[in-house]
Amino acid sequence: MPLEAPTPSAATALTVVPLLHPQGCRTYVLADPVSRQALALDVHLDLVAEVEALVTRRGWSLPYVVDSHTHADHPSGAGALAARFSSTRIAHALARHRGVARHPEDGERLHLGDVPVLVRHAPGHTPDHVVLLAGGALFSGDTLLIGSVARTDFLGGDAGVLYDTLQRVLGDLPDDTVLYPGHDYRGRAHSTLGEERRTNPWLALRDRAEFMRLLTADPPPRPANMDDLLRLNREGVTIPESVSAAEAAARVRAGGATSVIDVRMAFEVEAEHVEGARHVPLDQLAQRLDEVRATPAPRLLLCRTGSRAQMARRLLADAHVAGVSVVEGGIEAYRAAGGPTRRGRARVSLERQVRIVAGALAAGGSALALAVHPAFAALPLFVGAGLVFAGVTDRCGMALLLGRMPWNRAGGAPAGAGAEAGGCSAALPPTGGCAASPPPRA
Repeated sequence: MPLEAPTPSAATALTVVPLLHPQGCRTYVLADPVSRQALALDVHLDLVAEVEALVTRRGWSLPYVVDSHTHADHPSGAGALAARFSSTRIAHALARHRGVARHPEDGERLHLGDVPVLVRHAPGHTPDHVVLLAGGALFSGDTLLIGSVARTDFLGGDAGVLYDTLQRVLGDLPDDTVLYPGHDYRGRAHSTLGEERRTNPWLALRDRAEFMRLLTADPPPRPANMDDLLRLNREGVTIPESVSAAEAAARVRAGGATSVIDVRMAFEVEAEHVEGARHVPLDQLAQRLDEVRATPAPRLLLCRTGSRAQMARRLLADAHVAGVSVVEGGIEAYRAAGGPTRRGRARVSLERQVRIVAGALAAGGSALALAVHPAFAALPLFVGAGLVFAGVTDRCGMALLLGRMPWNRAGGAPAGAGAEAGGCSAALPPTGGCAASPPPRA
């Protein structure tokens, strides 16, 4: 959710609204209160609707949408947002992003009304990285984070170049310059350069060779789905509403299990699941949206045969959660396609339980109507009407009720289900991100 508190630097002439994503990503909207012109920076695909609503509600125009670099941990929403406002997309030429109309040089200025926004080329994390300086604030992307710096072990990163960038870009900037980083996992929206100079262990390293040695010595794991995300962010490919079971199996085998969201009941997951997947039952989805958002995209929705996953996709779309695809045919088709699963205690499937209970109620009601009283004929009629409703709406109340029965309660989430998602921040999650590991203490 956006933090619409006043900007913490008296020198800042812009209104700054940070939007904090559960993955640790930071999207920023900068606006000149006089001209009412705004710029959106590093828009996460999940936050496109939220940024659109913010800009519309404030009565701002949006001349610019900027990506600070090619993101490896989340899908960019720059293309989608720019299309809604006819904005100019901006990224460095080395990014080679399809649909970008303007590639600023180092030192070039954008303008929000009379307020200049200085673009500085800041390679190191990636060759195409830029940072923005505006009104007493530094929007650093992944170059400088709160208490950390960017990692440099992929996408053409270079630790020595990052060291040089930090010296050149930070240079003589005053201590009260407000720092807005591209990622943070501790919920912090900003710091200052003075605070970072005092406390950030990477800025305390004055020897370039030692900085390079330490930064490259212990790289964290690669971000989940990095190759897919790079293709999406560079080419602007739309994430499909569904994928084949074979494609899902290939993604999991390639290390993408942490992007699977299993919406089945706990007892079904206990019987068989994709190890490393996140378990969010369909009936809890609306209350646990941030867990879905924290799952690295492109996300895969999985159920038994695909129908509940389709319901989940529609619910997520209504909540503006993007980057989700249904696994066609569910876990049954996934297993048949060679997808790896882990099996536990076998249970009667929910679909079979519905058929058994519905049949028993219909047969019992009919027998009672013949033997006891005709009023019992209402029972099979009620069951039949419920099945018709379930078929038309794809929502089965009986299944939800049965899922809560004592015999369907699992003994706890299976090992691997619900693993934390990856991202980019100073406090790295288990699946890695774009921030450096902390340097060893002396």
